[in-house]
Amino acid sequence: MRRLASLLGRRTALLIACAILLTFGLLEGELFLGARNLENITRQVSLDAPIVFGQLVVLVAGGIDISVGSTMAMSAALAIGLQPYGTGVAILGALLFGLGVGVVNGLLVTRGKIVPFVATLGTMSVVRGLLLTYTGQQPMSGSDPSFAFLGGGNIGPVPTPLVITLALLFVLSVFLERTRRGRDLYAIGGSPEAAFLAGVAVGRGLMIAFMISGLLAAISGVLVASRINSASVQLGADTPLLAISAALIGGASLLGGKGSVVASFIGVLALGMLANGMNLLGVPTYNQIAIRALILVAVVTLDALATRIERRGLTMSRIAN
Repeated sequence: MRRLASLLGRRTALLIACAILLTFGLLEGELFLGARNLENITRQVSLDAPIVFGQLVVLVAGGIDISVGSTMAMSAALAIGLQPYGTGVAILGALLFGLGVGVVNGLLVTRGKIVPFVATLGTMSVVRGLLLTYTGQQPMSGSDPSFAFLGGGNIGPVPTPLVITLALLFVLSVFLERTRRGRDLYAIGGSPEAAFLAGVAVGRGLMIAFMISGLLAAISGVLVASRINSASVQLGADTPLLAISAALIGGASLLGGKGSVVASFIGVLALGMLANGMNLLGVPTYNQIAIRALILVAVVTLDALATRIERRGLTMSRIAN
């Protein structure tokens, strides 16, 4: 049973991705496995991946960030609305906004001692209100054709957002696995009290995690705005569900202390293939949301089961010794 728990923890994303690929390959092989469709999946996944990476970092540290969808949408609106001042200024403004939201979330959690779910839920509502005010509840269109290169262009045969996503994947993997600050986040998520006694700056670690999440949500917002060359209040409505689901499929835990960037990328790839396959089959949008929610519940249940089995195994080992 302990081996099964370990397998569920490390290979969930790969197993789900293979199952989805096999299912839609059999049902809609010609369309689903076509070169153009696979490129569309890759590009869409690359737009969502940064926000998933940010959610993963927060989950590793034992938190959760519900505000990522609103942050992404507001960042997209800023990337479009500030273009008259220059595309560079627009992108910088969007990224700084996301970073600022991360700082606010971090302060609410570390200084305000507010539970991360409640803190980021409040931030989500505030940012959504800012978005409604800034856009006037009307869609916004971009004015710089070159801006579309970030989300819709290619570097050689490779989609530009995929290049950006792979670069972020590499940097975050090195940060989490090879640096002291990154390893500290796992310690904080595993047990904040033990991490504090071991000399880890718990508050600083949580602040860094939320700042990374806010910044990466803004990067996703910029890429999405570039892809569609517009922004609207509808953006990001179900993004928190997507980000949390992909991160959990990638081996993260709501209890903290687990997860990897590579596995979370496979998780968002699995959900991207699922959404694409359901669109090809004509599944209504509301049913797609329900199916993703069911997958999230299943993954959380499996994670709880695996954690319970591992703890029971550790308890039995201690008794035996």
